[in-house]
Amino acid sequence: MAFFKSARLAFASLAVLCLGTIASPAANAYNPDIDGDGIPNTWEMNGYDADGDGKIDINFPALGASPTHKDIFVEMDYMPGLLPSEEELDRITQIYADTPLRNPDGTTGINIHLDAGDASSAKYNLGGGTEITHQALDGEMTDLKRIKYSEGKFYKAREGTFHYMIWGDYYDDSYSSGIAVFGGRNFMVTVGPRFWGKASSDIRVAVFVHELGHNLALSHGGWDEINYKPNYLSVMNYQYTLTGVPMADGSRYFGYSTAEYRMLNEAKLYEAGFLYKDKPADGPIDFNGNGKIDDEPVSVDLNGDGMISNLGAANDLKMLRFQATEHPEQQQGPEHIEQSGITAEHARQLGLID
Repeated sequence: MAFFKSARLAFASLAVLCLGTIASPAANAYNPDIDGDGIPNTWEMNGYDADGDGKIDINFPALGASPTHKDIFVEMDYMPGLLPSEEELDRITQIYADTPLRNPDGTTGINIHLDAGDASSAKYNLGGGTEITHQALDGEMTDLKRIKYSEGKFYKAREGTFHYMIWGDYYDDSYSSGIAVFGGRNFMVTVGPRFWGKASSDIRVAVFVHELGHNLALSHGGWDEINYKPNYLSVMNYQYTLTGVPMADGSRYFGYSTAEYRMLNEAKLYEAGFLYKDKPADGPIDFNGNGKIDDEPVSVDLNGDGMISNLGAANDLKMLRFQATEHPEQQQGPEHIEQSGITAEHARQLGLID
């Protein structure tokens, strides 16, 4: 892949400029779901009686839900030894809390509620989450659904409002890091020992956020499937999934993109005067890697896909679709399953695993 360190660092520094960007939802006092997270206000205030027997089946207020702040609920089943540490679950929670998406309560962020059952502290025990037997999984989600409704003991009342995921070893005997239903509520993280050895905290956290991003209707290019775009600063982009987006202060960002960055025309790249939203980057960018800054525009296949094209960089926050729904039975059509092309071999090439 034709991608150069100077370009990567210059684009990464731009992320600092945009992490404060805020997307405002259209909400009003008459909206039955004022915060737009798919869970009706009445459920978040009073709880949900799934079977109509007069008893609350999901006590959303007790679980921390708010009608004026976006909530995502995720039940997590896990194979022995593969549930992330509480510190890693804290990191995932903080990534969503830091998302600069405005809520009707005047704050920003998404409250993600992770349910690991009694394997974790009360903070991550919402009464679900179960250890499952170590087993091979398949890429058609057949095994996931079998586990979800039998071995995993997923509560039927949660069907429309909880995402469900498995911390597993592998699926289809492949090196892939995970799999998710695009725009759905099921996903798996498969960075287990068979192919990944001892995956780092960064890898586990990043792949979780990436796969849940597919549930939230984000593609590998944000709004398209064009991957490895240097200007798309998101964990959805394979370029940054395992390593995070390198920031100017030396830290790494493992969240979704928060701004729409300037489109790159690979046929006509100006190295000396590159501008981002009419602002200069850190400095000139040697796009073609010839050791100098060319005065004339250059043509470079930046993302290594064999084509010279326009690379648009999406603002993920404008495209997030919360998949909680009051009427899951009304969903129709076949599932679109996104199998991850992020592999253990790729991680080894980056020096991230042995």
